[in-house]
Amino acid sequence: MNEKGHSLVVTMLIITIFFLLGLTIMSVAIYQARFTEVRVEDVESFHEATKAIEETIAEMKARVDKFDMSTDLDSKLDIEGLQNRYGVKIENVTGNYIKDSYQKKLLFTRVYIISYDIKDKDSHKTYKTVERRVIVTSTPSFLKYALGSQENVVLNGGAYIEGNIYAGKNAYMTNVANYIDFDNNEYMEPTSFPTTSKNSVLFVNGSYFSCDHDKNDCYNIAGNIFQRIAENYSNDIRFQSQAPSIQKEREEFIEVDFEWTVKDKLLNAAGETFNEEQKYKSIAELFDELKNRFDNVDFESVSELQKKINSTNQSIILRPKDSSEISLGGEEPDDKEQELNLRDRWLIVDGDLFLNGINEPITIKKGNIIVFGNLRISGDVKLDSTVYVFGPRNSPDVPGRTWIYNANINITDDKVTDDKVVVLLSRGPLEIARINEFENNLSLKPPNLKGYFYTESNATVYAVGSYINIEGGLFARGDTSSTAPDFDVSGLVINAYRGQVKQLEPGNPLDFTPPKKGDDDGIEQSRFVVSYEPRVFIDRVDGLPFVKKLSLIVDKLIVK
Repeated sequence: MNEKGHSLVVTMLIITIFFLLGLTIMSVAIYQARFTEVRVEDVESFHEATKAIEETIAEMKARVDKFDMSTDLDSKLDIEGLQNRYGVKIENVTGNYIKDSYQKKLLFTRVYIISYDIKDKDSHKTYKTVERRVIVTSTPSFLKYALGSQENVVLNGGAYIEGNIYAGKNAYMTNVANYIDFDNNEYMEPTSFPTTSKNSVLFVNGSYFSCDHDKNDCYNIAGNIFQRIAENYSNDIRFQSQAPSIQKEREEFIEVDFEWTVKDKLLNAAGETFNEEQKYKSIAELFDELKNRFDNVDFESVSELQKKINSTNQSIILRPKDSSEISLGGEEPDDKEQELNLRDRWLIVDGDLFLNGINEPITIKKGNIIVFGNLRISGDVKLDSTVYVFGPRNSPDVPGRTWIYNANINITDDKVTDDKVVVLLSRGPLEIARINEFENNLSLKPPNLKGYFYTESNATVYAVGSYINIEGGLFARGDTSSTAPDFDVSGLVINAYRGQVKQLEPGNPLDFTPPKKGDDDGIEQSRFVVSYEPRVFIDRVDGLPFVKKLSLIVDKLIVK
């Protein structure tokens, strides 16, 4: 009897356990089914939101492409009609950047936030918003990319690029960084291939090639230049840990006419607008005409200019008295930062300009600059300007060169300009080197060069002993009549080591320590970083090159 009772208890216990297990399994299954259903609904809702925004942008772009600048932009875009058609919200936030309504109309610039609310199926309450910022502007195409060239783009070594890259012809990738020491000795140092952010796109309209320096030398040194060994390059593309998607650029590339632009800006400085008759005049003729209209704004030194700058409301001409170079800064350290407030006027420098912040920081703010000569920048320089480096005005065949050596370029520190970006445009070659030399406290942020840097010619960047972190972009249009400094190709050449670099003894080769192997292959120790920043279109729009065709610039997708 006791055995039968015991067996019954055991049997009931087992049945209960299985019953509870069954309930648990059923609950989990129901929860998983519901979770899956929610996830499917969430994915479908997100897809619906992004589709609505992308379709809105596509139609907006079609309207922009057909826009005639003699018509009204706002009526052509028909924002209300787009909102009704695609169920999106389009907020015009242009006024946050351009306060003057006349300027906004004149510059054909609009900034919109296109958003779509994702609502809960049951409560109909918004629980997530998807949005993209869209900029309509009459600016050239080079401002759309983090890096690029109408000619070739060469990425030697471990650069990190957050943004899109454009190569009008060919793209080359290697895992070796080339550099030149103080005694002009040339070296090649093995490192990693470049890396991009996951959303980056490499637009290549020609072919792409890569070379693995660990297997065969990518360069030899001859005639004081680094020459590619063509047979060691394969017809493929190599990146380290994260690569961009690769495609051809289908959109029309809107060029800059550098001389036309400088003429336009000279006329702006005199309070005039460009017309067809003035197009045929030379830069020198326009300069002389405008100079005669100015009432005593012709200064011979920076110190004289600083004393009298508040005595005139006109644009300013600065020409050196005893030499061809004007130096701003370079005084002995006295804890006094030098500042030049242009008060929304143009500064025209008739000669070479040296922005020298080596001993003390210098600041130029609230104005734009034309340099009829060359430009050198060193030390700590704060800029809230668009700078055009044209070259000697009486020698139109001699383009102005730009050297940025041992420099930190940043925005001015006024609260009203916290989001400003400097734009530097050079008609001649651009060289960037010796920025934060042997700095080994590396990260992807913050930047030490903030702005957009463009050359009508070729550019070479060295970030081997240097640490260069650009927030903005870098573009070399390319000049087929010459090559990038120290290299055998025209276009843009970047040399970047990834890891720690020291100079143990002056005159000796550098000491390199690569990063430890990890999931990200040491991208935090990239000595060249560029992060694309589209604020440039709207913060410096008054000084940017003007083109007769509108572009539509789309910022990254944001989920809130």
